[in-house]
Amino acid sequence: MANWSFFADWHTHTCYSDGKGSIAANARAGQVRSLQQVAITDHAPASLGVGLKQPEVTLQQMRTEIEAWNKTEVTPQLLLGAETNIISQQGDLDLPKRLLKDLDVVIASLHPLVKPLTLKDGVSMLLPNLVQRYTPLRSRKLRNINTKAMVEAVYRYPIDFVAHPGLWIDIDTLELANACVRRGTALEINCRHTDILAGYVQAAMPTGVDFVISSDAHEPSLVGDLDAGLELARRLQLPLERIRNLMKG
Repeated sequence: MANWSFFADWHTHTCYSDGKGSIAANARAGQVRSLQQVAITDHAPASLGVGLKQPEVTLQQMRTEIEAWNKTEVTPQLLLGAETNIISQQGDLDLPKRLLKDLDVVIASLHPLVKPLTLKDGVSMLLPNLVQRYTPLRSRKLRNINTKAMVEAVYRYPIDFVAHPGLWIDIDTLELANACVRRGTALEINCRHTDILAGYVQAAMPTGVDFVISSDAHEPSLVGDLDAGLELARRLQLPLERIRNLMKG
């Protein structure tokens, strides 16, 4: 069996949002695991209670910290990103394109606990998703709304990968995966939720979509802790060449 190893963890959080460590602490953790890259991807402003405040100013402050690390340390290279929120049925993200273009990594997520773009978006999409998370009820209409929002976001924005699609949110995985293939966007295998997301990975595989395995670390000790995602990929017989942050040899 060929030797495969991770060279990057592109989804980590710090105390700039709901993480427990600093940017430097995440970097040191990546160094311990011999990673070549670590992305700092804190929650964008619409995340209730934890999103970046004054994102333009805060992202510049984060960039300054990242550049200071990169000037003094060879590895890991730190990247500045954000876990953005899809906040409307039309796929709007909660960071403007002028800020997105300055990021190294753009992640898009559909979370129920976010500030919607409009009241209508809150009533028709985000609130029903929050209710559905805690009930067995499923709505075809809501599934279609969720899928449309995610697909529109993929087409409208320079998204590197979609985070934990299908986590507590009902979507048409095939439709999203096909859109990602056309746009060159990857889907995430999130190591915090491999038990929940196995079905979505299996459903997306026939489309040929690429994947990214991420720790979604909220504390430094979990940065680069990616084995659960690799185990899932092997179990589902996902070709490892389709995992973008994995390298052979």
